[in-house]
Amino acid sequence: MGGGSLGAAFIAAALGIVTLTALSFAPPATGAFAMHGIELGMTASEVVRRFDAGPAGRWSEAPGCAGPSIEWSRGEAAPARAPVSARFEFHQGLLMAARVRVTPEDPSARGARLETSAQFVLAREARDDGSSMIVLLARGCPEHEAEVERLLSGSSARR
Repeated sequence: MGGGSLGAAFIAAALGIVTLTALSFAPPATGAFAMHGIELGMTASEVVRRFDAGPAGRWSEAPGCAGPSIEWSRGEAAPARAPVSARFEFHQGLLMAARVRVTPEDPSARGARLETSAQFVLAREARDDGSSMIVLLARGCPEHEAEVERLLSGSSARR
């Protein structure tokens, strides 16, 4: 076995370990909770492609808490029901948090203040301007563990 083959095998094994580590705390992207076409566990390219308000706004990169983040802001041609803004946070290449500000007309603004499952925590917070901030977090993500606990305890601070 040549050095190139051994190096390729090592890289493949390392990528497999990184992927398994990421998937160990990532919720499945199979409809656990979908909001505007996105689900936790998606890649950045999947989010950009499937976010149903995407073409009516602008995408930009943003610094993240523990990995890359992308932000979407509403354009002038966006329909009234389109989100006002969105921030998507990725850890090890997978979506672990979504923060979406929506108008009162947006169906995702309606619902319980807090929804939980084994995979996610979703919090809705009404804003003074009539909009709502929706925060969707993966429960198994170590980077968002404190925020999940704060939401579950009911002591979340207004952002």
